Amino acid sequence: MNSSKSKFVYYLSLLLVMLVLSGLTQFATAAEPVRLTTDGKMKQDLCFTHDTKELIYSVLQTPQLIKLQRLNLESGEVGDFHTSANTSEIYIDFAKDMKHYAYIRNDGNLHTVIQVQDVENGELHSLNPGGGFACVRALTISPDGQNVVYSFPETNGSQQLWQTDNKLQNKKELTKSDFIDAYPRYSPTGNVLTFTSTRSGNFDIFRMSAAGTGIFQLTDHPGIDTRPSFSPDGSKIVYTSLRQGNYEIFIMNADGANQKQVTNNPGKDDFACWHPDGKRILYVGDVKGKKDIYSISVEAMLD
Repeated sequence: MNSSKSKFVYYLSLLLVMLVLSGLTQFATAAEPVRLTTDGKMKQDLCFTHDTKELIYSVLQTPQLIKLQRLNLESGEVGDFHTSANTSEIYIDFAKDMKHYAYIRNDGNLHTVIQVQDVENGELHSLNPGGGFACVRALTISPDGQNVVYSFPETNGSQQLWQTDNKLQNKKELTKSDFIDAYPRYSPTGNVLTFTSTRSGNFDIFRMSAAGTGIFQLTDHPGIDTRPSFSPDGSKIVYTSLRQGNYEIFIMNADGANQKQVTNNPGKDDFACWHPDGKRILYVGDVKGKKDIYSISVEAMLD
């Protein structure tokens, strides 16, 4: 009896030690998120500038107006990116030298146009992709500022990726399929695009050359994987995944290996982007109905 009792105590102690070690390992790999905004308004489309390292994002300022805002992470100061904007603007992206940036602007009921600001020459270029009641879904500008890639719906229900130059001319189709291809993002070198597609039968993350060749699947789960974005050094991709039954932030290697869950929140975590230091991820977290921007360190997860 005493021998059996001793064995039971031994195995119980061993189990407790394993649980403690497991908890310590989890703590070491998953940092605690830091809340950066407190207004609780709807936010999306996070992106950093390359010069001032400010975070730019779109926010629902009024029930009828979505504006681009800038957040200085050092001072905490928040302000409008385009102070005179009186129509909704979303999904901004910057060239590395900051001489060009692209964004999407609402120009009417259920219709959007692409705009590229030539900062150096003070010129604003605009592209109406057509389609009547149709919207450009997302865009990305190449690091050298020469090309813009965007997603746009077709009449057959599909959605394709298109490319133009920075004057929004010489439009050409990068993907041609019966599937939905969306949320493109250039790699830091500009030679690769990552995007979301249903060509696997479900929303998964893919990559291809900037010319639209060599399409390669990176994720394969029954839950949605979407909105990918490269790390500053191009070695990692952050994205949103529904694979656990709730929208959480994940990271993986640029080849799809080493997929890891970053956030664990009962609400929705989405619209992630990398901090320029490559060690932190910023995202929009929904906590008790309040949608704010959070920062989380992933430095311990970058192996």
